[in-house]
Formats: sequence, structure tokens, C-alpha cells
Amino acid sequence: MRRASFVFGLSLLVCAVFVAWHYFARRNGSGGLSMPEKIALASVRGPQRGFSSAGSWLGDVGRAITTRDSIVGHNKALQARLDELEGENTRLRRYLKENQELRSLLKMPSAYGGSNVPADVVGVDFSDYARLITLNIGPGQSVRAKDMVFTARGLVGQVYTTGGGPLPASQVLLLTDRNSSVGAMTQRSMAKGWVRGTGEGCSMELVSFEADVREGDLIVTSGDSAIFPRGVVIGRVLKVKKNKTYSTQSAEIEPAVAFDRLSAVFVRTQAGP
Repeated sequence: MRRASFVFGLSLLVCAVFVAWHYFARRNGSGGLSMPEKIALASVRGPQRGFSSAGSWLGDVGRAITTRDSIVGHNKALQARLDELEGENTRLRRYLKENQELRSLLKMPSAYGGSNVPADVVGVDFSDYARLITLNIGPGQSVRAKDMVFTARGLVGQVYTTGGGPLPASQVLLLTDRNSSVGAMTQRSMAKGWVRGTGEGCSMELVSFEADVREGDLIVTSGDSAIFPRGVVIGRVLKVKKNKTYSTQSAEIEPAVAFDRLSAVFVRTQAGP
């Protein structure tokens, strides 16, 4: 109790001395801040700056919290717009590819005794048992079974069936299908044989064991059937195989057409009986 009284009395004494000092300093001063005022101002300036900085930081935090939902919504809108633009860019690239393919096809001369009818690829069937594509044209465009299908790069295959439904459609047996067989020859030496599908690619069975066939040779149709006219590109020889036991010779063929990237083709119609 005595200690508290002592502290209280001392505080009163210090306040009295400070007031008296301030009074005489103001009385004898030139009108500016007195020394006691300067000391008091300096003592509160530091805490004042701290409180001001803390208030500014809390204000920024408050504004960030209140505007967070708006920022999140804006970011979602930008992401949706970006996805839309990426999808549009993909569609434009696909349309450009189709346009370039059709332009190449239109530059080709009309097939022997027939007409070149353009078609879009609207379906594929790449299974262990078949290599087929579906086109958006049918009997209404004079398309028949066994009509040749090709692109500017080379032979695709032949029409397998034509649909009779409400929408025009035709199925095409690709060159790589195991049921596909095309009369062929090397362009360099004119060595003849048959190109057959293997599912993933093609192989050529040569008529003669002594036929001059080399890696890199260009293989074209031989024209030995009414379906495929002579000179349509099939592909190139990757590897030559000779079986001396049975006196046979074959070649692995890389097709000229990328069947997994087909988007547009031509069908040779009205070319045969």
C-alpha cells in the first residue's frame, strides 16, 4: 500500500514539474513548440507510425477479402474464354488441313473413264479384324462397290459397301486390311506382284524370284484390274525378303497414305461395268 502511494505521489510530482516546465517554456518562448511539447511529440510519433502502418495493412487485407470473389469469377471467365479459343483454333487447323487436301485432289486429272467425287471421312473402324473408313456419300452420288478411293498422296482402297439409309454413306476397305489385294509393280523396274494388307501395313508378293526390287523403290498399281487404273501410287519398299527354299520373294511396303489421319478423299465413280 505504501509503495503504491509512493508511486502515485512520484507521478504527481513528475506531472507537476512537467507542467511547470511547459508553462515557463511557453512564457519565455518565441511562439513555437516548447521543449516539453517536442519531447511529448517525439514520444508518441513512433507508436503513431506503427498504428498507421497496421491500419493500412488491415485495410489492404480487408479490400483483398472483399474483392476475392470478384477476382475468382474474373479468372474463371478468362479460363472459359481461353478454352473456347483453343477449341476454335483446333477446328480451324482441321478445316485448313481438309481444305489443303481437297485442293490437292482437285488438281489431279480425272480418272480413266470415270469421275472424281470428293467425300469426307465420317467414321473409322480400326480393329484387329478390319481396316475400314466410312464416307458421307453413297448411291445418290453414283458410288458403287469396288469404286477406287484415293487422295493426292496415293491409293486408299476401294468401296466395300454403300448404305441405303436416310443419310448417304459408304464403307471403304483400306489398302491395309487383310482382305485387300491390289495388282502392283515397281516403277523403276516394272517388277510385278500383289500388294496385300497385313493389318498394320502392306506386303508385296512378287511374281518372279529373280525380279529386280530394291529398298526405296516406288510401288504403283499395275492396272491389271478394272478397279485400279495403272500408275496410282501405293507406297515404297522398306525391306526385301527372299526365300530360297521356296524360290519366293516378297517386300515390306510403307503405304504413301497416312490412314489414321485421313479427313477427305476422292472416289473414282462410273469407271467400269
